[in-house]
Amino acid sequence: MNQKLKAGSVELEMAFIDWIKKNAYHPAEAIDPFMERSEYVRNAVDTVVEHARKKIVEGTRQHLTRLAEDTVFIAQFPMVYGCKNLDDKDMRYTVSLTIGEAEAEWVGRVWADGEYLGEVHGSGSGPKTNYLELARMHIESHIRCAGPFKPRLRKS
Repeated sequence: MNQKLKAGSVELEMAFIDWIKKNAYHPAEAIDPFMERSEYVRNAVDTVVEHARKKIVEGTRQHLTRLAEDTVFIAQFPMVYGCKNLDDKDMRYTVSLTIGEAEAEWVGRVWADGEYLGEVHGSGSGPKTNYLELARMHIESHIRCAGPFKPRLRKS
């Protein structure tokens, strides 16, 4: 078996973690893109004999699926939000909130097509304000997301 793609290998898990952080994916959503686009996986698959590739890749995919279901593992990653901008480009972003006595400040980190685009900073206040939704609306307006804002965490 190829050691680079061996289920449970520290090297594989570190490559997966690095790829997730670099490309802003939630672990459960990152498996297919990681397997398709990761240079690490491409290089490892190229070293495997043709007839064994499918089995090894499937074993790797299953291991990453189990890993992405582990609550301790996924707790180390921020929530990733997505939207399409006005040019129909998929945008992804994370939000870091700092909540004070009377207001909150936030930093949104933005990616598109696997490329880190930068940060959006903001702050806001108000009685009974949902700071996360306020931050998301600000970030999405800044990166010019199309369509109405859709809260992701609101309970119905």
